[in-house]
Amino acid sequence: MNSLSKLFKNCITSNFFILENGTSICNYRKHQKNFFNLQKSNNLSTKTKNKIKNFHWFFFENNIILKKNNFVRINKKKQKLFFKKKKNLHSFVKEIWFQQFDRSNQNTYFLQRPIFFPLYWIQKGDLLSDCSASQNGELTLGHNLFVAYMPWDGFNFEDAVLINEKVLLRYTSLHIQKYDIEIVKDNFETITRQIPGLQEQDLENLNNNGIIKVGSWVRENDILVGKIFEKPPLKKSEKKSDPPLLTYKKLLYDILKAKKTAIHEKSFRVPLGCFGRILRVTYLFQNQDRDLPKKYQKSSPIKNVYRCLKKKPTKILKNKYNLLEFVLSDTYLTNFKKKLSFIDLEYNAIIFRWFWLYNTVFKKVKKKVKKLLKQNSNFNCNLKKKILFKKIKDIGDLKKITIYLAEQKRFQIGDKISGRHGNKGIISQICYNEDMPYCINGQTLDMVLNPLGVPSRMNVGQILECLLGFTGQIFKTKFHVTCFDEMYGYDASRSFVYSKLLELCSKTTYPWLFSKNCPGKVQLFDGRTGQAFSQSATIGSSYIIKLVHIVDEKIHARSTGPYSLVTQQPLKGRSKHGGQRIGEMEVWALQGFGCAYTLQELLTIKSDDLYGRNQILFKLIKNKPFRFGKPESFRVVLRELQSLCLNIKLKT
Repeated sequence: MNSLSKLFKNCITSNFFILENGTSICNYRKHQKNFFNLQKSNNLSTKTKNKIKNFHWFFFENNIILKKNNFVRINKKKQKLFFKKKKNLHSFVKEIWFQQFDRSNQNTYFLQRPIFFPLYWIQKGDLLSDCSASQNGELTLGHNLFVAYMPWDGFNFEDAVLINEKVLLRYTSLHIQKYDIEIVKDNFETITRQIPGLQEQDLENLNNNGIIKVGSWVRENDILVGKIFEKPPLKKSEKKSDPPLLTYKKLLYDILKAKKTAIHEKSFRVPLGCFGRILRVTYLFQNQDRDLPKKYQKSSPIKNVYRCLKKKPTKILKNKYNLLEFVLSDTYLTNFKKKLSFIDLEYNAIIFRWFWLYNTVFKKVKKKVKKLLKQNSNFNCNLKKKILFKKIKDIGDLKKITIYLAEQKRFQIGDKISGRHGNKGIISQICYNEDMPYCINGQTLDMVLNPLGVPSRMNVGQILECLLGFTGQIFKTKFHVTCFDEMYGYDASRSFVYSKLLELCSKTTYPWLFSKNCPGKVQLFDGRTGQAFSQSATIGSSYIIKLVHIVDEKIHARSTGPYSLVTQQPLKGRSKHGGQRIGEMEVWALQGFGCAYTLQELLTIKSDDLYGRNQILFKLIKNKPFRFGKPESFRVVLRELQSLCLNIKLKT
């Protein structure tokens, strides 16, 4: 294998930068709202000057920066950092808990991972961890892909994009869906695992209370919370609609002296198009904050500390110290001030006072409150999820159940991708690696883009990114390109790119990397036939990002489904499994083309013709002609006019 082939294989995952001083053509900050957090991502291929900020500014503004003379000890299993501050007499251990797979406002995941090793020296201003969208303190949302600008049998027509199948795993994103189940407090609806009419395999993932277990793999229409609804007894004025009981069933009810109750299943199931693993389940009880003062009920740190200590109080904490007053005050406990270390005044926040309280009061009474210490080892986590609601025996006081479902999504045909210059596109074809176009050295492309999408949109910056990224991968260099560089000379950008390509050609001794007839373009070959294309194409590296517009959340189909009770027309909306509306303008378009029978079918049996849509299956099987009835919406109009004392009758 030659050296350039090795460079091509390494160039896909190498981290390189093209620094641009200035702003992009498109509004990049608003464009970032549609980006996803991938499970594995690379650094940016191009950057502007206002995007070079590291993530340690976030931690600096939120008082998570450490002081001097600290060293770190990491427990990777629990994702926890321990910071020990050396002093002459005593030591102080500070625990910082990181967020693990929390849900964002776009149903993506957010986590923090430590970047230090055990006994690693740190000081004030150092970055403690990376998040799901950063790598070494730099924003990373996508990957550097080997792309080409060329047409390919119409598969990348307009804004369509052709992609290699080996890229699919790198663009796998994790999504966290949240489902809230409200518990109705009445005597007829109950949460249970004993649901009549269901097999045991449908209930295997439920616990004894009828709630899904954490870690269970669920698919569409699986039960998350089992609920049954007992029909209330009928009044004397109401008529019975149920069929009469059989003789032996009636005898059984008489022996047990019980009344017949109709039980209906109302279980909460996984919605349409969702599948994944249960991440966590949280519970909310009735009146759980009634003992806390009203002005502190909305403060979550105070509420968690107060509620946790109330769960397992000790004599020392109960008699001598009022924790609520301690948390809200600006002073420390004076009994241990001389003996033990305490935090400086600049860290006078609620969360840091808890660490000091843990190391003073709780450790002195460790034998008496051993269980309390074990439960309260993690304060930064939500105690409502970890401690109070870990084991539930009585679900009678439940108010709401929240279920978090984690699912992975790969690239599919119909997903939307984008560069950093506003060059958006839809995946039209996922090809095998051996069918993709390849270079002279045999390196296949990762993505094929349409060249017509560059001049009409006036975002030529993607070509600059592509060509300089190609040279930057092989040289492993960084470029700082300023905007409005024509002030330094005529065709400054073009001359700079050509000089780098010529330098690349001379150092690698491959003349096909730079041609005088068509500079910046190389000859490519068709992977299906092995023949060379008629024209050369521009190749290079671009930073491609996955957008939030996923085809799984948009595709929808319906044959039959729910109907409205008033108009008897199909409901609207994908979430309700609704249909497609034929409005006034659509009717005019069909009338203009003379589609009389198509229009009649859409407005009758496919909409609100009760008789026609009930008989359509029978007519199709028997091969008989259709008989269209009257639309129900027309009957509604007649009834409304008759309510205005207008005697309107339809003569047929």
